[in-house]
Amino acid sequence: MSTSYAETWKGIADAVGRSERWCRYMARRGDDPLPVFKVGGIVRLDAVDLDAWISRQRARTLPSLSAALVIAIPQPA
Repeated sequence: MSTSYAETWKGIADAVGRSERWCRYMARRGDDPLPVFKVGGIVRLDAVDLDAWISRQRARTLPSLSAALVIAIPQPA
């Protein structure tokens, strides 16, 4: 993100590298939604909040991927 925030769904989508539809979906999900908020009808996403959210998503995903790889790779006898 070139600035410290994005103020439109298009700007948020560009910052995240996904579609506007995906961003809107992720902002509405119940479990750790994309950290957007509205101020006077303008949607906003701060870079610091986005970085923290991405870190949490990686932390949730990487342990399950590591476990899957350990199971999928046969161990030498």
